[in-house]
Amino acid sequence: MDMTVNRLPAPTWNWLRVNEVNLRGVPVPAESQIEMETPDTISYSYYNNEEKNFPTGIPGGVGADLDALLASCNGGFHSWEIVSGRKESEPVRLRFCYEAGKPAQNRIDIHACENSEITVIMDFRGKVVMGSEEMTHQNRLEIPGDSNEIPGEEADGKGTDAVAALQNDFAAVQTKIRAERGAKVHLVQVQKLPADMMFLNDVGTSCGEGAQVETIQIVLGGGETYMGMRTELGAKASALESKIGYLLDKKESLDMNYLAYHTGAKTTSHMDVSGVLRGESRKLFRGTIDFRNGSVGAKGDEKEDVLLFSEGVVNRTIPLILCEEEDVEGNHGATIGRLDDALLFYLASRGIEEQEIYEMMARARIDAICSEISDEKTRELVQGYLA
Repeated sequence: MDMTVNRLPAPTWNWLRVNEVNLRGVPVPAESQIEMETPDTISYSYYNNEEKNFPTGIPGGVGADLDALLASCNGGFHSWEIVSGRKESEPVRLRFCYEAGKPAQNRIDIHACENSEITVIMDFRGKVVMGSEEMTHQNRLEIPGDSNEIPGEEADGKGTDAVAALQNDFAAVQTKIRAERGAKVHLVQVQKLPADMMFLNDVGTSCGEGAQVETIQIVLGGGETYMGMRTELGAKASALESKIGYLLDKKESLDMNYLAYHTGAKTTSHMDVSGVLRGESRKLFRGTIDFRNGSVGAKGDEKEDVLLFSEGVVNRTIPLILCEEEDVEGNHGATIGRLDDALLFYLASRGIEEQEIYEMMARARIDAICSEISDEKTRELVQGYLA
C-alpha cells in the first residue's frame, strides 16, 4: 500500500518538502518473533484480534496510515502490565531480529496501573540471510533523485518530504503506552539495523494525572528510518521526558516526528535531541509542542544539537510551538555546526589523529545519551555497537 507518514500538525510551505513523507509500495508485513525476558512481577499476555483490541485509540507520531497497515496484517499484539503500586526495577527486555527479504511487524502494549513503575528495553537489529553482503545490496531501497539532492526535490509539489520505492527489507514496530495516575514508564530503544532496510518506529502515549513517561531512543544504523512519537498530556501534572541520540553515516536517512499535546494543567514536556551526521546522510526532525485550551501552567522545552562531519550531509530541523492557552511556557532551539577549528588544533597538537578526533567526538554525543540509561546491560550493548 501507499502511505503518508510523519505529517507535520501545522503544515508549512510546500516547497520546503517537510510537511510529510509519502511511501510507495509498502508491503503488508508478517508478524515476527520477539526474544523476550519478563520479570515475574510483570504480567505478559499475547492477544489475537478476536480476544482483545489493540489500543489504536492512542495515536502515534508516525500517523494513521501505519495503524491501517498493521491492522490489515491480521496479527495479534504483545501486552505487558504492571499492577497498581508495584515498582519493578528489573526491565522487560525485547530483542527484534529482522531477516533480509522478510517484511516484519510487531505491536506492543505497555500498561502501567496506578502508582506503578515499569522499564521496557527494545533492541532492534538485523540478521542477513546466509551471511551474504551481496544479498543485502540486492534489496536496497531506491530513492528518486541523485544522492546529493535533498529528498523530495523531484516530488509532485504537494508538500511531500520524500517518495520512497520499497523493494523487500521492511519492518515496523508500534508501541502504545498507557500510564495511569501516578505511574512511571521508562522506554529505551536501541537501533542497529542494516543499511538496506526501511524501519518504521511508532510510539503513542497516554498519561494519567501525575504520570511520567521517560523515553531514550538511540539510532546507530538503518537505511531509511521513520520515527514518531505522540504524547497525550491530558491529565494534571503529567510529564514527558524524551531523549534521542543518532549517529548517521554513508547514505543513511532518519526522519522524525515528535508531538507533545498539552491539554492538562501544569503538564510538562522536554525533548532533547543530539546527533552526528557524516558521509551523505540525511536527517529531518519535526518537534511540536502544542498547548491546548486548559493547559494552564504547562511548560514545554525542545532542543537539538547537531554536529556535521561532512560536506555532503543534509540536515533539517523544525522546532514548532503551537499555543491556544495564555499561561504557558514554551522554549525551542537548535544548534547546528561543525567541530571548532581551535578544538581540532588543540587535540591534534596532543598527538591525536584527525580521524580519531572525529570518532571520539561522535561517540561522545552517543555516550552522553547512553549515560542516561539506568540498565548496565543496555549501556554495554550500545558501547558494543559503537565499537
